[in-house]
Amino acid sequence: MILFLCILLPALSPSSQEICSAPGALPAPDLYLSQTSAQLGNSVQLQCSVISQDPATRIIFCKDREEISFQKGSENKVIYSYNHTVSSGSSGNYACGYEIKDSDKRVTKSQLSPAKHLNMT
Repeated sequence: MILFLCILLPALSPSSQEICSAPGALPAPDLYLSQTSAQLGNSVQLQCSVISQDPATRIIFCKDREEISFQKGSENKVIYSYNHTVSSGSSGNYACGYEIKDSDKRVTKSQLSPAKHLNMT
């Protein structure tokens, strides 16, 4: 069984969930919140600013080190937005990260942005 897992695990492609809990080596993006305190039902815009030599192929938004949303990257885009509707579990630390896939389909992950805290009022 252990041998089977040792053979299988390297074949699995890295998931975006991993970037929230185990970020990579690329420079961290910046995260901006439209507000840091919000009421139930409000909308808070998260903006992830990715400045990289190579275009990001995937942008991941995290809350408390768990993925809450992702977007496909675009060659001509630097700022990615996510509108979060505040619910009872919205208080927490938010961050974003990105992935770059090279021509050999190898994925390299970024560090996470510095976390921003959202309070529910």
